[in-house]
Amino acid sequence: MPFECPIGCPADCCYFSSEEEDPTVFPEEAARLREEAKRRGLSLEFKELGEVNGVKIYRWVIEGWCPFFDKNTRKCSIHEKKPLACRMFPLVLDIKTGNIYLSENCLWVKQNGPRPLDDFPQEKQALLKVIVRLRLVR
Repeated sequence: MPFECPIGCPADCCYFSSEEEDPTVFPEEAARLREEAKRRGLSLEFKELGEVNGVKIYRWVIEGWCPFFDKNTRKCSIHEKKPLACRMFPLVLDIKTGNIYLSENCLWVKQNGPRPLDDFPQEKQALLKVIVRLRLVR
């Protein structure tokens, strides 16, 4: 059964209660998000995390709801422009260890339990882009 956001999902993936949960983004993603935020009269904060294998990464600091989450439609208002970290959810990559796990903040995961990566085809594609970009594979 392939992953699909369930109807009535509480969108826990778009709510952030601690900095460790905040998405990690690449420089061009941060620039794209800032540009979109500016068009909407929003301001965003990013914290430089350093480099992984020579690739600079940032933490997108979000307190509470993602500023691009539409609470009325319960959907991402920048779906086509969202960063890879959001595209790969509920797959999560621990950059320090290289481990991949399923987020417990996902209602679908809570309902369906652990599943193979092939049940997450689009999310797996985004994850592979991150892995290649960070040069975590040889």
